[in-house]
Amino acid sequence: MPVRIRLARHGQRHTPVYHIVAINSTQRRDARPLEKLGEYDPIPRLPPGAVLPPAAAVWGGTDKVEMQREKRIEWNVERIRYWLDVGAQPTRSVVKLLERGGVLTTPHKWQHPWSPPQPQTTTGTAASST
Repeated sequence: MPVRIRLARHGQRHTPVYHIVAINSTQRRDARPLEKLGEYDPIPRLPPGAVLPPAAAVWGGTDKVEMQREKRIEWNVERIRYWLDVGAQPTRSVVKLLERGGVLTTPHKWQHPWSPPQPQTTTGTAASST
């Protein structure tokens, strides 16, 4: 029974919310998972408690108000690492999320060409010349 860590789509039309789940690889996308590991909301939204300035409420105004919008991601890093350690295979999209979130560092088992480059280590051999 190969286990995958993948995204399960939830939410309404045009407003997706993804659950990061550990699931049997033969199950359909929205089947009942073995465990829910987190949530990912890919649509940038205002953070909770953010107050819009008065200029944003005027229709047809020329003032552009830029508010910082954030994509929300919540996950249980401990459980994700557990599933990776017992042999669960993450999908490409999950690997990208884990790399961006710092859960996976670049020299890892699921390295792909689109993964960030490995950090360059400099040695002292070039600096010492007599």
